This record gives sequence, C-alpha cells and structure tokens, in this order.
Amino acid sequence: MDSKKTGSFIAALRKEKKCTQAQLAEKLHVSNRTVSKWENGDGFPDITILPLLAETLGVSVDELLSGEKTNKNAVDFKVTEVENKDNLLNLFKIGYVVSLFFSAFAALLGTITEIYCIWAFPVLFYTHWEIMFVAVSLAAWLAGGLVYAVAVTRLGVSYSKKEMISIAGKKGIVLSIILFPFPLSFIARIIDFSRWGFYTPFVMAALILIIAVFERWLYEKVK
Repeated sequence: MDSKKTGSFIAALRKEKKCTQAQLAEKLHVSNRTVSKWENGDGFPDITILPLLAETLGVSVDELLSGEKTNKNAVDFKVTEVENKDNLLNLFKIGYVVSLFFSAFAALLGTITEIYCIWAFPVLFYTHWEIMFVAVSLAAWLAGGLVYAVAVTRLGVSYSKKEMISIAGKKGIVLSIILFPFPLSFIARIIDFSRWGFYTPFVMAALILIIAVFERWLYEKVK
C-alpha cells in the first residue's frame, strides 16, 4: 500500500465532498492532525477506522487501500456481456437441436412418402394421405429452417460476424444436408409425373452433384 497515494486520494475525496479536515475528523472521531497526517502520507488510517472512512468518502475499502477508484461500471458491463454471450450461445444450441428435429422429421416423412409414391402411383397427389404427409413435411421443413435462422440472427446481438460463422457455419452445412432430401424427392416426384419421367434418375443425379459441389464450397468458406 502506498501511503502517499492513499493520502492524496483521501484529500481529493474530501474536497469532492466539500468537507474540511476538521469536519472529516469530527465524523471519524479523530483529531485534525490525524487527518492531516493521512493526507500528507505521513500516516495510514487504522484498520478499525477504514470501513467508516470509506463509507464517509463514498468509496469501498479496497479503493481506499489502492488509492484510486475502480471502474465498476466497466467491470459490471464486461460481466453482463459475458453472461449475455453465454445465454445467446445456449439459446443457439437449443435452436439448433430443435431445427435438427424438424429437419430430420421432414426428411424422413417427406422423402419416404415421395419415393413410395413414385413407385406406387402414376398420378401426382393420387391419394389424400400423400397430400397430408407432404403438407406436414413441408411445414416441418420450413420450421426447421426458420428456427435455425432465428437462432443465428440472435447471435448477432453480442457476437461478431466472424464469431457467428465460427459457431454456426458448419452446423448450418449439416442442417442443409438434412434439409435437401425432401425437396429433391418432391422434384423427382414431379419429374416422374411429367412426360420427362424417363430422365428422373439423371436429373436427380445432376442435382445431387450440384448440391455436393455447393456444400463443398460452403464448407471451405466457413471452416
């Protein structure tokens, strides 16, 4: 502890309070000479009087001992910022799991439905259950993408763009891979229903190749 620094700090705080040495001494039940010695750095407040002195001058005991005010607001802001980041990251993880569930559900129900209908029925939407299953799959597909988009957007509150890409980039690629089968199978169903049905396997192979190239490019971009 630097008695000179602490003494100057006590003097400055006393003057801020528009208080004389005599008035401060009276509040602390000490002599004027004692306060003068503190401020000149010739002595140091007794440990038993430190709490009362700190309270009178409007600072903490730690600040009094260090001889300077700590930027409490900055510290509190930093703690709050870290807490916000942790909360947003946890919300993102929850959103990602929810979006995976919706996407996997859409991929399984929609893809199996369309592949079966390609094999079993020559007419598009031949049965009412095909319409129902496709509608449910589409709703789940949209929900999965929407939940993930909202979760990523929320990260922008406290995270930089680079941090967002680091956190969400690869997860987004995994999610998009899960989301693709249903629309691909639906396209295959439409193509198979048309007069170009013979070319369905070739069209689907081309689409899968394009998607694979795109996913590879996206992976290299965000890794």
